[in-house]
Amino acid sequence: MKYEIHNGDFVGTAEWKAPGEVALDMPDPAQETWFSRYFSSEDSFMGGPVEAGEMACERPDSSPEAFERAAFRLAGHAYQVRAQGDGLRMKFHDESRSEK
Repeated sequence: MKYEIHNGDFVGTAEWKAPGEVALDMPDPAQETWFSRYFSSEDSFMGGPVEAGEMACERPDSSPEAFERAAFRLAGHAYQVRAQGDGLRMKFHDESRSEK
């Protein structure tokens, strides 16, 4: 699972390889450092049913699903994410804009 990351310009790519291993390909060392911390830091969120919510946590690099959730949460940091796979390019996923 590999994503291109943009902030108006191409920032780089992030690819989930294995639990605890996200490969980053970014020309800017400062961006690479930020994304390395982002994908390896534990994230807390509310889970469970609404009437009995409970705190849950996961590391974005712990599974493909956790990595995907973290990648698409980058929209909250003004990034746009585009999935890559088998040479197929997909549309940007930007949660701040909804296409109607």
